[in-house]
Amino acid sequence: MIEGVVKIVGGREKKLLHGYPWVQRGEISEVLNTPTPGALVQVVNFRGEPLGIGTYNPHSRFPVRILTVQKEPINQNFFAARLEKALQYRQRTVQDTNAMRVLFSESDGVPGLIVDQYADYLVVQVRTLGMERLKPFWLPTLIERLEPKGIIERSEMASRAEEGLEPFAGVLHGEVPELIAIEESGLEFLVPTDAGRKTGFYLDQRENRRRLAQRVRPGERVLDLFCYTGAFALYAARARAHAVGVDILPDAIDLAEVHARRNQLEAHWVVENAFEWLPQAAEQGAQFDWIILDPPAIAKRHDQKESLRWAIWKLVYHALPLLSEGGRMVVCSCAYPLGLNDMLDTVRLAATDRNRPLFLEEVTFQAADHPYLMQFPESLYLKCLWVRV
Repeated sequence: MIEGVVKIVGGREKKLLHGYPWVQRGEISEVLNTPTPGALVQVVNFRGEPLGIGTYNPHSRFPVRILTVQKEPINQNFFAARLEKALQYRQRTVQDTNAMRVLFSESDGVPGLIVDQYADYLVVQVRTLGMERLKPFWLPTLIERLEPKGIIERSEMASRAEEGLEPFAGVLHGEVPELIAIEESGLEFLVPTDAGRKTGFYLDQRENRRRLAQRVRPGERVLDLFCYTGAFALYAARARAHAVGVDILPDAIDLAEVHARRNQLEAHWVVENAFEWLPQAAEQGAQFDWIILDPPAIAKRHDQKESLRWAIWKLVYHALPLLSEGGRMVVCSCAYPLGLNDMLDTVRLAATDRNRPLFLEEVTFQAADHPYLMQFPESLYLKCLWVRV
């Protein structure tokens, strides 16, 4: 049920008509009927003509998030149609795995909702108050269409505080084990549902892991920094490379060791802070043919971009002495505020400061089940630079 009307400042409606789904505070000229936080609202231009329907939260940096530009009810049928369209796309693009992102928030027309499927189970994240209030519509849709054995919510992100929501984690439907077994490219992994990063596994790096496995040669030495539960390292190990994985989380390394045994592969695992481990390894003369730098999102806001640039510079600067002549490095950032040009400049500066010229061989992004909506630049968040000394 629509509770209010939000009028947009003249000239600011164009981006909404072209597909951008967020309305900033400064773009709102008037709010009529005082909708309650999280309610549905009709969005109109300065002449009162309808632009779409969205959720409204006056406390958010983006008070309105557009659900549709059509005149249609927001109900269970609405979410069923969104889900069906998303599934049809993924049936064409996701292969050789039983784990994928089913719904990717704004890119799939459900702003604030993320749904990942791991075998027979779903892990969801609710990032906005509006989507929390719409749970009675989308949750039954997921159950009826996908028939999961269980659904667990992992909505523990700090950004929920801005929405007026407390962090939440708990089972929403059925039963969910602590570890979910999945398959990807013939490898088996266990996804932790209670304390894992993101929703438990980095689904967005799937194609980059496959690309690495295609390019690594037998006998090469591969270093996987911020390895989490060891996926990149194990892809390399299966390609008969000598793999080393480093992560600060003991539980993640424990699971990486389980994954190695489960897949009958060998790798060396280190529990250590990567920033501290790199200079120590350089002093010991360690050398690698491949280095994967895939840190978690160190910064997620634009005002934190410089700290993220510094972190990337530091990682590359200290990793370069470990890279053999002709070796390759994959530098990744999953933070939208650090754009592609910023990444290129940061890596270039670190290489220049080391006096080691780098060649850019390729730029890759997130997997296809995390679709990039070009009218919504924020949906392109994962960027990976493949460089060669």
